[in-house]
Amino acid sequence: MTTQPQNGQVWTLIAGNGRAADVNASQTGNGNRIQAWGPNGTAAQGWVFWAKENGTFLLETQLTHNAHAPGQAMVMDYDFSHYTTHLFQEHGQANQRWHLEDAGNDRVLLRSARSDEGPAYLTADAQGAPLGVWRRDPANQGQLWQLAPAGTTGGGQGGGSRPQPQPQPQPAPGGVHGEMLAMVNEERRRAGVPDMRLDDRLSSAAQRHADDMASNDLTQHNGTDGSDFSRRISDAGYPGNTARAENVTPSNSVPEAMRMWMNSPGHRTNILNGAYRNLGVGYAPRRRGNWGRFVQTFGS
Repeated sequence: MTTQPQNGQVWTLIAGNGRAADVNASQTGNGNRIQAWGPNGTAAQGWVFWAKENGTFLLETQLTHNAHAPGQAMVMDYDFSHYTTHLFQEHGQANQRWHLEDAGNDRVLLRSARSDEGPAYLTADAQGAPLGVWRRDPANQGQLWQLAPAGTTGGGQGGGSRPQPQPQPQPAPGGVHGEMLAMVNEERRRAGVPDMRLDDRLSSAAQRHADDMASNDLTQHNGTDGSDFSRRISDAGYPGNTARAENVTPSNSVPEAMRMWMNSPGHRTNILNGAYRNLGVGYAPRRRGNWGRFVQTFGS
């Protein structure tokens, strides 16, 4: 069965002629070419698949993954004036989105969502040449792409089992929790406030709301099921009659989320409030729109 990417997974793209989609010289500026190159397992050949509308994907270079502000990813861009590809800052137009078509034998075709001149497919040509975007040629192995786990050099043809990558929209959940707790406690120490500790029940409430917001491209305290933060915290089993609060923000990284909250008086007050000793953390990667969602829940 042909591998299908999931939102936020990182893959290496290797064509049937043995060449990978490679960011030239690992440079991430606008206009830097994406070229055909021998597989080498580096981040210059890793591509983050972000699910977009109508079944399309935005392909962000792994070189900028988690290193940019929202909406500023460096992505695979179809330069339709030259029928080639290069990196360009995300702008959401059709020439940055790609359809995946099952080609059998564990291969896919990558068709540009820009269809002004008819269907056009990502094509690996000669070593070092920019990836082209050409009409379908059934004899051209450079149009048949294998999705290999990031950091590998591929190998294997059709049907066989091989390791699957883990979703990488951000660090693993434990990493997000730990990173957020460390940054919260760093701010509290600066303010002379005791450290907080993670609470699984608060994190469960936070994750519930993060998933809800990301799925519906919302940033608000009320859930689509009518819940407010206090109800979600109670539903998770946290004791009643306790002080509690919630912070939410659209963001794709912990440092970015913390900057937003610390620059907002009300959110900052929650983080530095000595009455709160327990912290919950929720994170959901972007599913609609350009941002994931972070949630902090606080309890006394």
